[in-house]
Amino acid sequence: MKTGIITFICIALGLTSFSQVSFTITAPAAIASGYEFTSNGDGTDWGLADLMNPADAVQDTLLLVEDGTSGINAQGNPFSQEGCAPLTNDLTGKIAVVYRYDGVSSNVCWYGTKALNAQNAGAVGVIIINREDALIDVPGTTDGPSVTIPFAFISKSDGELIVAQMAAGEDVVAFIGNKQGLYGDDVGIIRETTLVPSISATVNQTSLDNTEFGFDVGTQVYNYGAINQTNVSVTATVTGAGGVWTETAGPYSILSGDTIDVFTGGLNNLPAFSFGAYAAGWYNLTYTIDLGTADESDFDNSLSYDFLINDSLISYASLDPTTHLPESNSNYRPSGAAQNFGVCMVYDNPNGSRLAVEGMYFSAVTGYNSGVSLDGEEMALTLYRWEDNFTDLNDGNLAFDNLVGLAYGFYYYAGDLQGEVVYGEFDNYVALEDNQRFLACVQTPNDDVYLGYDTKNDYTRNINHYLQPMSPSYSSDGYFALGFGEDLSPAIALKVFDATALGTTKEELQDGVIYPNPASDYISIRLGTSENAMLKVRDIAGVTLLKGSLNNEALKQLDISSLSSGVYTVTLQYTDGRTSQFKFTKQ
Repeated sequence: MKTGIITFICIALGLTSFSQVSFTITAPAAIASGYEFTSNGDGTDWGLADLMNPADAVQDTLLLVEDGTSGINAQGNPFSQEGCAPLTNDLTGKIAVVYRYDGVSSNVCWYGTKALNAQNAGAVGVIIINREDALIDVPGTTDGPSVTIPFAFISKSDGELIVAQMAAGEDVVAFIGNKQGLYGDDVGIIRETTLVPSISATVNQTSLDNTEFGFDVGTQVYNYGAINQTNVSVTATVTGAGGVWTETAGPYSILSGDTIDVFTGGLNNLPAFSFGAYAAGWYNLTYTIDLGTADESDFDNSLSYDFLINDSLISYASLDPTTHLPESNSNYRPSGAAQNFGVCMVYDNPNGSRLAVEGMYFSAVTGYNSGVSLDGEEMALTLYRWEDNFTDLNDGNLAFDNLVGLAYGFYYYAGDLQGEVVYGEFDNYVALEDNQRFLACVQTPNDDVYLGYDTKNDYTRNINHYLQPMSPSYSSDGYFALGFGEDLSPAIALKVFDATALGTTKEELQDGVIYPNPASDYISIRLGTSENAMLKVRDIAGVTLLKGSLNNEALKQLDISSLSSGVYTVTLQYTDGRTSQFKFTKQ
């Protein structure tokens, strides 16, 4: 049994942050702002730059690197600006701008090599632009220990904004370093010390009203400025299909260099969030900090988080706004050989008996230089009842000694679907129980396979606040209650349905036939019964798109012309409580 944090290696590492360190564009005015980033301190194997020390801060003009390599990468950027070879341009006194490896081509080098090439060309700092709109921790690996200049790793969209100004002939000036005292009036908040929604996707069946769903809110406010503040307020706002909820706490006084904590149940209290009723759809939680005067560095005065109320998906990971499936922006596995590595999510709800589990969504990749394909790769799925009796993470009885397997399944990759979210179904459907912990896990026996994680939702404050495990992992060394760390969530999700539709066997849920399949504009549903039934058509994320009924009909023709191309599920609920489910493909 292990209850701590497992060590790992990764394809792309997760986001953390420094409380006083800033990456700020100071000119031109059109893009002057602070930007989210990760840096030297957010990864292993780097040199001497200490961004917490104001003496190591840098501010200078940006310049794209050139190393003379020919060709264009998969994102449409020159290979020469990936900086993998010794640079051909002089960066003396400049902050170098370099693109990350495009993820496709063979022009590959480590982050440390890029930074060292810039340093050797005279750069005083480095900005690395991601190929995706996500932030990752950046290991130095090769050449990183020789790098002594600071760098900022930024998202693709922020990089495009900055490079566009440079291409227009503007002198773009950036600051990288500790901003404590850099401005007079400057407060801010960070993700690591902010309470996020307790879950990214939950279901209508267990979220009927304010007695069934809600969560605590709060954040820690930092006064980075040189001036003591006396009028700081914190506002939390939730908007969505259920309406608008907003609460403000303050004003508070915060000395220069000091912090104040404002959260549900604290000395400085923000009431917990809840709505009287929840309609299906997207919701947004936003924190806003106001200091009663203009903030001279206001990029960190607001944080925003989305969550989804739906009828079939449960997840802690952030979700794609279009597909509603969990997003994977980093991929992990334990360091060293670790057979049967798995990632899990915990589910425990006072009304869990309203739900039955059908399967799981997940994603995986192989190492870019491993030469291993996912095609045919076997992934094992398991749903456990977690029967170890403990109160919270501080309870000495916390263990993984009594895991009762309830459902099993295997998913076999039908192609090299690197990083794509896929769905695996359990061999049998299982009804959940009220106030009982369950553990849903996906497992790989292959040391070359990395499982997908989400870095956007940092649950560090939530875990410290609620003291409950959320995303354990396991390997040959045992189970780890905190997985790879509180700031990371496996990009996995449970697919569930209303437990009243659960038959005694999986086969009882599968009578009848749909044709044609694939279909274009219409499908016909032929049943072995003439009972009345309610009909729903759902997409792969479980969102209901069509509804209808069968009234004493053994054959039903359904118009599907309004649906986009893809795979859909038809669910029929009969008057006696039985359910039939069918899958079809819309061309």
